[in-house]
Amino acid sequence: QKVLILVVSTCGLGEFPQNCKATWLKLQSQELPMSWLSGVKFGVFGLGDSTYCQFCYAAASYDVRLGELGGQRLLQRGVGDDRDEDRYYTGWENWLPELWTALGAPQVPLQREVPAPCYRIDVSPGEVGAPPVSDEDIVPPGATPLTLLTNKLLTPECIGYDRDIRHYEFKIADTSISYKTGDSLAVWPRNAADRAEEVCEMLGLDAGQQLRIVPLEGARNWCPQELSVRQLFTHVLDIFGKPNKKFFDTLSLFAKDEGERRSLEGIVASSEEGKALYRDLVHDYANHADVLRRFPSARPPLEHLVNMIPTLKPRSYSIASSPLMHPDRIQLCVVQVDWTVESTKEFRIGEATGYMKQQQPGTLLMCAVRQSAIVLPKDPRDPVIMAGMGTGLAPWRAVTQERASQKRKGMEVGPCMLFYGARYSQSEYLYREEFGQYVEEGVLDIHTAFSRDQARKVYVQHRIEEAGERVAELMLRQQGHFYVCGSARRVPEDIYAAMKQVVIASERCEDAEAEAILTNLKMEGRYTVEAWS
Repeated sequence: QKVLILVVSTCGLGEFPQNCKATWLKLQSQELPMSWLSGVKFGVFGLGDSTYCQFCYAAASYDVRLGELGGQRLLQRGVGDDRDEDRYYTGWENWLPELWTALGAPQVPLQREVPAPCYRIDVSPGEVGAPPVSDEDIVPPGATPLTLLTNKLLTPECIGYDRDIRHYEFKIADTSISYKTGDSLAVWPRNAADRAEEVCEMLGLDAGQQLRIVPLEGARNWCPQELSVRQLFTHVLDIFGKPNKKFFDTLSLFAKDEGERRSLEGIVASSEEGKALYRDLVHDYANHADVLRRFPSARPPLEHLVNMIPTLKPRSYSIASSPLMHPDRIQLCVVQVDWTVESTKEFRIGEATGYMKQQQPGTLLMCAVRQSAIVLPKDPRDPVIMAGMGTGLAPWRAVTQERASQKRKGMEVGPCMLFYGARYSQSEYLYREEFGQYVEEGVLDIHTAFSRDQARKVYVQHRIEEAGERVAELMLRQQGHFYVCGSARRVPEDIYAAMKQVVIASERCEDAEAEAILTNLKMEGRYTVEAWS
């Protein structure tokens, strides 16, 4: 190829995505001449999270290596930061015009006219209680309806306690779904009917009207051909999701009030007033419905809204069970996401976790099994060391179940260490009895850290350093595999720092050498981070 554009994310603490590790290793070959990419122009855009110490490490590595092999850099490397106001789009939208200029592409003419609709929608009268299709028949692409078997609260239900952690079970017997230990389950949320109907009323729409929707050129969202207005807002459109700047841009074209139009355009143009307004909206976690409520003169017709608002996206959760122990069901351990809007003091709950919490056994939920970054060693005799915080325990319950099942069948299994951290042992020691049983069977060695049970806060990284000699033995001399699962805020970095201290103490080496050892473990797939924002 004469032009190569590479967009690559960085996983965990400087890890390369699974689907590009082989390519990176080939590019590292010493047999490749320094003129191998002579005549090739390239550009690299990285995606990452700046709270990690190895921010966009994979993109930086590719950028440097492609240049070393004789490639000509088209433009400076771009970065998309998950922590920016518009997440990855902030960096992407700044970098993309520079890319088009570098490629000599013609400028897109500035248009301030309402574009042609991307859908044709025929409307007919109807009743909310009698939609043209049943709710269960609206299945997103790639989803499979699974029956919910269990929805059980694991944490105390009392005044003053602030965590809602639940155990879910889904039936997969007699379905096309199967899974492996370490996989995740994607669950599609649905918007609450009462909230969706409030939005319909705000927009002047009759929730009971029946729609026949035909996609035209430029249509980007999937949509059933027939459904009611209510179903469009409960099952398809992510009306309570966060809008990107493209939404504000298109919405400005429909604003009849001059002041509202200028405010919307200011957000897109990043004027000082626009930046301040956008910061306020982001700070308050404003969703599409909030924005439409704030700008009442901007009322796009349905033909445009269907393309302006993204469809509901699934949320992925680490599967907390092993198919060796539970072949007919998938189990999850999920904490409710919630927050208080600072400006209004309104308490809000995350779309997916709030939806799941309300579902009763017997309900069909739309799901799909997804592969995660967790890949177990092929040989069950290889040691595994796991660190999990809160519901980050979920995949390690699955791994421990796998090892327990193998041992019960007479197989030889290697050492299995678990470092588990939470706030309180009394209320947040999840699956305590089950893990105790695995310890009694000789499958598991567990080390707990409950940060608020004593005056001095103790975290998982402290327990790792305390057991450093054993950790080093398993990792550095017995080809062990190390896994981390938890919040992306500080957890992966703190665990990495602890592991570095373990290596330094074991190998009596300097900081740089310890870093190199851990980097090699990552490249070998023996140091894996599964984290969420």
